Amino acid sequence: MQIGSTPMMPPGPSPRDQAVASLEAQVEAGEITADDQDAMLEALDAMHAERMENGPPPPNSTRPTKEEIQANFESMLDDQIEAGTIDQDQAEHLLEMFEEGEIGRPPGAKEPPPGENGSAMMEELMSAILTQMQSSSAYDGSGDQSDTDVTSLLADYTA
Repeated sequence: MQIGSTPMMPPGPSPRDQAVASLEAQVEAGEITADDQDAMLEALDAMHAERMENGPPPPNSTRPTKEEIQANFESMLDDQIEAGTIDQDQAEHLLEMFEEGEIGRPPGAKEPPPGENGSAMMEELMSAILTQMQSSSAYDGSGDQSDTDVTSLLADYTA
């Protein structure tokens, strides 16, 4: 468990590594050129750097909708077209990859069910954990601490 302001990333390749792998596979398949790949990676890196400069969202902000995220991504692509980093075809290709989930998500990330946001799911999970903790003893018959019930609850929770 990590404590602090740095979020834990799930194990696996980073979103950039996933984009590189996807674009490399497309180059190998002859779907795009190596120059296209280089330009698109440069644009993605510039977009990432811009997001990092802006910092994280405020702690109490609501999670943006899928439509807001897509509109923001399209706006950043337009900025990269205007900067001359990518052309319109490359931007459309990146947008298609984004819409198909090939880029833009951390490894293992799932979309929340329609109409729900992360805070509602977190409240549900925390309520279940609290109920479980209140209804069972934290110690087993030998006097040793036992939190397997709560651990199982966390491990079995799916969105």
